[in-house]
Amino acid sequence: MGHYEFRVMPFGLCNAPSTFQATMNELLKPFLRKFLIVFFDDILVYSTTWDAHLNHLERTFQTLLQGQFFLKGSKCLLAQQQLEYLGHIVSAQGVAADPSKIQAMVQWPSPMSLKALHGFLGLTGFYRRFIKGYASIAAPLTTLLKKDGFNWCPAAQSAFDQLKKAMTKAPVLALPNFTLPFQLETDASGSAMGVVLMQQDHPIAFFSKPFYPRLLHSSTYVRELHAITSAMKKWRQYLLGYPFVILTDHRSLKLLMSHLIQTPEQQYRAGKHNVVADALSRPTDIVQSHFFILSMPRFIFLDKLRQSLQDSPDFVSLLAKVRRDPASFHLYSIHNDLLLYDGKIWLNHDNPFIRLLLEEYHTTPLGGHMGLYKTMARIQGNFFWKGMRSIVHTFVSQCSTCQHTKYETQKPAGLLQPIPLPHDTWEDLSLDFITGLPPSLGHYVILMVVDHFSKDAHFGTLPTHFTAFKVARLFMDMVCKHHGIPRSLVSDRDPIFISRF
Repeated sequence: MGHYEFRVMPFGLCNAPSTFQATMNELLKPFLRKFLIVFFDDILVYSTTWDAHLNHLERTFQTLLQGQFFLKGSKCLLAQQQLEYLGHIVSAQGVAADPSKIQAMVQWPSPMSLKALHGFLGLTGFYRRFIKGYASIAAPLTTLLKKDGFNWCPAAQSAFDQLKKAMTKAPVLALPNFTLPFQLETDASGSAMGVVLMQQDHPIAFFSKPFYPRLLHSSTYVRELHAITSAMKKWRQYLLGYPFVILTDHRSLKLLMSHLIQTPEQQYRAGKHNVVADALSRPTDIVQSHFFILSMPRFIFLDKLRQSLQDSPDFVSLLAKVRRDPASFHLYSIHNDLLLYDGKIWLNHDNPFIRLLLEEYHTTPLGGHMGLYKTMARIQGNFFWKGMRSIVHTFVSQCSTCQHTKYETQKPAGLLQPIPLPHDTWEDLSLDFITGLPPSLGHYVILMVVDHFSKDAHFGTLPTHFTAFKVARLFMDMVCKHHGIPRSLVSDRDPIFISRF
């Protein structure tokens, strides 16, 4: 009946991995990336000399003892020249892929299902930084991941075998030396880009990526330039603040800094070749005359809106009812073949122009990415459709620009208040429901009551549709008859608990 305390990280604790990682980062912060890296409970101490290694180990052990963390001797490897760490073999020569993982890839059977293909690509993708042109090799396989696109064909089998072969030839990658300049070698094909980061002509990492549709139709200059910018974003932690050299096989990129080479989107013609436009811009040898033109914009939005409404059965039906019996629809009126509700243009809830209106009133510079209420007020001034608030709320909440740039304006909830320590059994209880269970004798829900002091628990079953009265009756029969009325009850904000329970 006593109080129990965990000596190790328990399973099922909310945010256990992130909590443990944050603790390790805070505890070993003075040593991180100097002679130590840590991933959860995997601590790697690296040194260039034996004396330095002994000093680093001593400092690490002392820090762990001060934080009351303990190491299991049978799981520790000390003073190793070569070590397996997170699926990689680390040695003085560099970083290599784990041979056991490579062997598993080679023995992987041809995938006959989407799940098996996901497993193979997940395993090989972990080592893609070791493979030059991984994206191009795996492109036929990644195409099969599209919805209803799995169809194992000879091209997929060829890519599968080629990827296995490439994995067996994965090189040993060098470790970066920040006292030496980096080399960035880039290349772009018609469908993908490939980049390698090197030092002294030895690869540190490979990076490849397929082009999205827009780049597939761009010029070679744009694709080659995209490969450089993507690689610099990918490896900015290596390149930022250090000199590096870019190696490319596209000659025009040599003139990038002076910007003499133009893309096809910016192509121009010299005046002597651009005869028609050049002649019109220099009317020196022709008789000049006055020519007046009046240009006026024509608002075609309402014409397209009328056409879309004519294709809606809901609009046609409602328009006919209003014309036949206008007295029964006193809030409706007809103007220029448009149906007005309380003076606002009526739209059917699935009209394609609703999306256009949302973008115009929210995402454009005129809309200014206003919040829900201001966007609603602007749209409601001119339009009406059923379920407007729900649609506008969904659109505004999913706006990527607002998600990136806006901050929470609500007042913080404040610090969490700890629950007072219990002093006896069955005085302070917690309640919660377990839902979504398979049916058992007509019951789908479990009411769980836990004692804070002893961690003892009672469980009772309930049907899917239950009321506060039923829960209270079950609680009385299950708990109060055996342990009496408790001093306090703790629950979430379930309506059952905060109503008449």
